[in-house]
Amino acid sequence: MKRLLTLLLVLAFVLGLAMAAHGEEKKHPMRYVTPGNYFLDNDAALQAINDKLAEDGVDIEVSFIRIPWDVYNERINAMLATGEPFEMLHVMQDVKNLTSIASMDALVPIEEYLDKYPALLEMFNETDWTAGMYKGEIYAVPAKWKDFSRLYGYMFARGDLIEKYLDGRYPTTADELLESFALLQPIIEEETGVKPHMWLHNIRHAPAFLHRTYDTWPFYVEMSQGFALVRQDGTIDSYYESEEFKKDAEFFKTLYDSGYIHPDILSVPHEHRSDMANLGAVLPSPTFNHTNDVGMQKNIPETYMEFFMLNPEKVKLIYTLAQNLNAISATAEDPESGLKFLNWLYSDKANHDLFHWGVEGVHYTASNPGRYQYIEAEDGRPLYMFDTWMTGYMGFMRYDEGYSDAGVEYDQVPLPEDETVYTPAAAFLFDATEIYMELANMEAELIASMYPIRFGLVSYEEGYEDAIAKLKAAGLDTYMEEYRK
Repeated sequence: MKRLLTLLLVLAFVLGLAMAAHGEEKKHPMRYVTPGNYFLDNDAALQAINDKLAEDGVDIEVSFIRIPWDVYNERINAMLATGEPFEMLHVMQDVKNLTSIASMDALVPIEEYLDKYPALLEMFNETDWTAGMYKGEIYAVPAKWKDFSRLYGYMFARGDLIEKYLDGRYPTTADELLESFALLQPIIEEETGVKPHMWLHNIRHAPAFLHRTYDTWPFYVEMSQGFALVRQDGTIDSYYESEEFKKDAEFFKTLYDSGYIHPDILSVPHEHRSDMANLGAVLPSPTFNHTNDVGMQKNIPETYMEFFMLNPEKVKLIYTLAQNLNAISATAEDPESGLKFLNWLYSDKANHDLFHWGVEGVHYTASNPGRYQYIEAEDGRPLYMFDTWMTGYMGFMRYDEGYSDAGVEYDQVPLPEDETVYTPAAAFLFDATEIYMELANMEAELIASMYPIRFGLVSYEEGYEDAIAKLKAAGLDTYMEEYRK
């Protein structure tokens, strides 16, 4: 037995020497957790990415853990609670924000490592890095893929229909919006064979597009949980006890009763909205943008999406310093693996191209430095792509050949400073550690009792008194007290 053990040790030593002689080093895993689905040629694209990393001397191996949207919240909560191993997590401030994840001890601070990556540090300014802070330390790298000055309170409509049937005049009031729905819905249904609806970006989000029509504008309803309403003087009100919520519920009751929002709005799959957009079967909505032009134009060549706001003369509210971030998991084998990857990604436009669009000539064609065309599989989906809203950088972005110049301007050119104002909560991320159980109970009660009122399935008069009592019993007052601290 001793001779066998000695022989094994000698063999291991020789093998180690041989690997060293060939310049082979241990590859650290860089498992990246994101929402979304895999693409047909995902493995081939990953191989090309990892080959380039090896060629550049970066000792990591990238892989994806992609979670479908319809089970994302449940799956990510389970992964964080059980300590499932991975290196990097995409953080969406409007879904599950940085504070809520960091407060679970699921992430590690990265400030001590960043000095090793000066190029990565310099990619973002002080304001950008502030968005990635928790309790005074940097916990995440921002994804600066677009400008955010137009994002709160926006809407998009099919510009071809607005030009043809509304003489190019976009709605500016809530009543005009309803009139446009009444006019356009039968026209679009006849054109596409599908009844169109207004779609929300995320049912958690309060209707900021509508809030622009209220006398109390500007104000901000926190997006990841939606309980707190932040006024410009710093006052924090309970959204579900506000006059603004009552107005929202009454408006959505009209939408629901008129058939302008989907009858199964609380349960319809996320992907259905995109499918309808590709058909062009959509009413003006606070979710679409110029990227939807590409899919729609395959079915309706003359159509395009156009940006607008209700009460456009009113000030535009900027609600966040960064919508998307990438953070390092506390379960990472090597906490620097994610930073090594991001440093590599942002060090060269060629790396940025490879990661987001794949191998040129195999997964996409590049028509010039700023444009591309996907190569599609038989089902019409790209053979491979990775969402730039998770990891893109404005200076390196490419846009589909069908993406309009107006879309590029919308994404990259900020509104003039005299047209915008930041909410006082733009750099604030609520730490719910002390009331974690109350928050869980409130979220469950919100879906069961308040969402039917909020989206018009139940009238405010019929359901509100019972619903708010249940929400308070679940912990609303405790939550608001903690939030105000």
